[in-house]
Amino acid sequence: MMATGCSTGNSQVANWNHYGLSKLGNDRPVALSVVDETKTGPVVVEGTITEVCQTKGCWMNIVEGGKTARVKFKDYAFFVPRNATGHRVVVKGWGEKTLMDVEWAKHVAEEAGKSRAEIDAITKPVELYEIEATAVYIEGEGLDEPHTGG
Repeated sequence: MMATGCSTGNSQVANWNHYGLSKLGNDRPVALSVVDETKTGPVVVEGTITEVCQTKGCWMNIVEGGKTARVKFKDYAFFVPRNATGHRVVVKGWGEKTLMDVEWAKHVAEEAGKSRAEIDAITKPVELYEIEATAVYIEGEGLDEPHTGG
């Protein structure tokens, strides 16, 4: 699902590309760097995309102020452009600290296009902050159409 330049009620992202099941509404994003990762709950954060799944665009990593979050999409219902790395982003969803098992961490590394050596170096579970997004806003032009379908 994507709408460009849609009316969100939030002027900060008014002309950004929207992907997702919900709108931002009047929620005000905070920098990812100030989120308390020990608390589980709804979040609206902003950052920069550092990595996108190169298979379908079914997850992305974002960073802000030295803090990183892995973003997946609620019910696998939408995807983001695979060429969105480097763009500013606002994400609305549910955040929590989680542990990614070795097998899944290797799978994610493969989808990110990591080298065989980088993938083989994953030998223990990875602790991370993860957001299950219901809305994603990406700034900028030149983004590919996201993958459609499951």
